[in-house]
Amino acid sequence: MLAAVRIFFATLGVVGLLFGYLGLDQYMHARPKLADDATVSNLIYYDVELALLQSTPLTSGGPLNPQLQVGRFCAPCVLVYPIAEFVIALSATRVRRRRARRARGHAVVCGSSRAAQTLTARLRANGIRVVVIVTASIDAPARDVVVGDPRMPQTLLAAGVPRADRVYACLERSEENAAIAAAVEQLRTSTGPHRIHVLIPDADLCSALRARRWSLAAAGAHRLNFVNPDELAAQAVVRADDAAFAGGTPRIAIVGTGAFARAVLVEFARQWVTRGGARREPAHIALIGADAAVVAAALPARFAFLASACHIEPHHTSLEAVLERGCGNGSTAALRRLYLCQQDETDTLKSALDTAARLPTAATRIVARIDRMTGIAAGFRADPGGGSALFDALGGRLRLVDVIEEGCDPMRMEDDLAEWLARTCHQRYLTDQFAQGAAPADSPALVPWEQLAEEYRAANRDQAADVGQKLAAIGCVLCLRQGGGPSFAFQHGEVDRLAQLEHERWMAERLRHGWTLGQVRDEARRRHPSLVPWADLPEPQREKDRQVVRGLPSMLADAGLAIVRAEPDVRAEPEDRHVPQLRGT
Repeated sequence: MLAAVRIFFATLGVVGLLFGYLGLDQYMHARPKLADDATVSNLIYYDVELALLQSTPLTSGGPLNPQLQVGRFCAPCVLVYPIAEFVIALSATRVRRRRARRARGHAVVCGSSRAAQTLTARLRANGIRVVVIVTASIDAPARDVVVGDPRMPQTLLAAGVPRADRVYACLERSEENAAIAAAVEQLRTSTGPHRIHVLIPDADLCSALRARRWSLAAAGAHRLNFVNPDELAAQAVVRADDAAFAGGTPRIAIVGTGAFARAVLVEFARQWVTRGGARREPAHIALIGADAAVVAAALPARFAFLASACHIEPHHTSLEAVLERGCGNGSTAALRRLYLCQQDETDTLKSALDTAARLPTAATRIVARIDRMTGIAAGFRADPGGGSALFDALGGRLRLVDVIEEGCDPMRMEDDLAEWLARTCHQRYLTDQFAQGAAPADSPALVPWEQLAEEYRAANRDQAADVGQKLAAIGCVLCLRQGGGPSFAFQHGEVDRLAQLEHERWMAERLRHGWTLGQVRDEARRRHPSLVPWADLPEPQREKDRQVVRGLPSMLADAGLAIVRAEPDVRAEPEDRHVPQLRGT
């Protein structure tokens, strides 16, 4: 439409100049005083003057011929339209800025990276209004776009951040995204934003920032969430792959030791535990890479449950050499999954295509990580409209995982540290129950997290969300767990102090869900005899809360976290080091 209008006014301008030239020529030759000045150059000059709403020869007066009448009205369109378009564009920009500033309950995406574009498209597909902040001006004006530095308060205000529901910091560099989060926190009001998601490409830095942020005792610390696309993508891929855990103890191979590879290993072992497989036999994982031995030793030191959940066998040779002599104590015929996570995506794709011929059984599925080669990856997927794929995906055995497409999902990004700790708490509960001989059929809570009823999930989340405040109450913080350091021990009086806080938290959570005091526990009528103050609570019930507190270090160790004292008190005596099971689900 805009192009048609431009063509229309351009045509009027050309017609005006043409008719103006012809009309001026006739007008000047009809007047002896002007005839000598009717040269081609003068006529062109006087014709251009018509666009400025004036022309020197016309000061002589007299009747104007029809061509000159048309010319003097049409020629100004050459200048009138650009001025009008500039005014309209300026007004539209102001309208967009005013509209963005006054927006409410929307999402703000900072950046023009592929991650930002993916998030924006998915949010809008879900019917959510999105205001995008870009650092460089775009060629064509776009709706709900603010140009500026998202680290500056005035830019965030222009995007309506104080009234937004979600903010996503998706620039290329971690430090820039952290600066955005700090600026948003300064502008935060009671109305928003409710959540700030910060993209951190370095997985270890992401975990460290997440743990330190969660250590804050202030209410609302959970509003800030640090996310890593590789970690989220790996978790999504493993959790959805039920077939990988069916039919006996799984044997898998992982090529590469980057963030995606490490996240796959940890999540695969975690899923094997929650599905009850680890109580029979640990999963067998072959890790292939130049620093495979270092990573194979570091991961169990970080995540305590890995030692019993899986057997990691490092290989420093090539994938081809490992396949030729078999993985671990088994042959490649038993290999269930092959995860290709090389740093060079070209090597990943080549390995995926070459390895299929080396695998003796069609039961092995190949999962390859990609990021930049999304164009090639699209050729391995069938057209949703029914068309065939451009390349054969090895008969359905090959899956290319785009970490941005999988990891930059608004729903997955909501899984913050509370969700992660809640999953770990449930995992520890399952481990303890299975160790005591329980079976999944014994209770609706003895199922993997994905199959767990929402009521049980909410209880785990509520318990996990309070960890930071509990630790802050005794001068402690969370950090990444490192093997070989001294284990944490509660000091005198701390277990009882935190057990009372845990009971108060539990009471508040139950009361919110409609539970009332009753002489006998009644699930159907929501009655519970322990809904009394700590001073009136019987000793056996107090001990249950103490068990929850004593189990915190082991639960956090399974999540790759450790408790450290911000201000150690060497004079205090440690509490009993006994660590019973958590309350869990």
